[in-house]
Amino acid sequence: MPSAMNANRTVQSASPDVGSAPGSMGNLALGGQSEVLKQVLVVIEKKVRNMEKKKSKLDDYEVRKNKGEGLNQDQLEALSKYQEVMNNLEFARELQKTFVTLGQDIQKVVKKSARREQLQREEAEQRRLKTVLELQFILDRLGDETVRQDLKQGVGGSPLLTDADLAAFDEFYKLVGPERDQNIRLADQYEDASVHLWDLLEGKEKAVVGTTFRGLAESWGEIDQSDSRLFHLKHKAEKEEILDCFG
Repeated sequence: MPSAMNANRTVQSASPDVGSAPGSMGNLALGGQSEVLKQVLVVIEKKVRNMEKKKSKLDDYEVRKNKGEGLNQDQLEALSKYQEVMNNLEFARELQKTFVTLGQDIQKVVKKSARREQLQREEAEQRRLKTVLELQFILDRLGDETVRQDLKQGVGGSPLLTDADLAAFDEFYKLVGPERDQNIRLADQYEDASVHLWDLLEGKEKAVVGTTFRGLAESWGEIDQSDSRLFHLKHKAEKEEILDCFG
């Protein structure tokens, strides 16, 4: 069986793993910070409102005092701290502005990071679609006897595929491209086919057509990475035309 290195390269390039990327963890951290900021802002806003009420009351005392109205000792003592209240209120307002700005900056970073992850997911899905198209192309070409002989002869006398490998691909072709049964809904008929394709892309160690999905992926990767005229010379233009539809 051909080397697993090429299969790993093929499978890994086709398998998006965006959800576990560092950017996702960063988004979680930023989201947590945003929630903390919201809680802090609630506390600060409450403090600001209380100090504004206190200032309003002191302003009323000042007006009454200027009109010559008498104030009791508690009112006079409170009025003596007017400047302290003003300083605290100004500081709280500035602190509030700072946290609001910080929260806005964090939201911008979160949105930018989310957009970047969305693009990464789209690129990963596009790679997966291209990989499926490549696989379909290979499976279709394996129906050509000349192609089969070319693969069995290989490069420099070293065969790329054995008769057993070709037989496995023949059986797999039937699994992922079943003949249309008009008595079954198209979606239902191809549900199993899609699962088989997924397992192959994932390179799973599940048994299938006398081998495993990983074994098929190894053979497929060997073909795709080879210098065989099958895929890199004779039918290169045809393959690129198919892939360009998704690229």
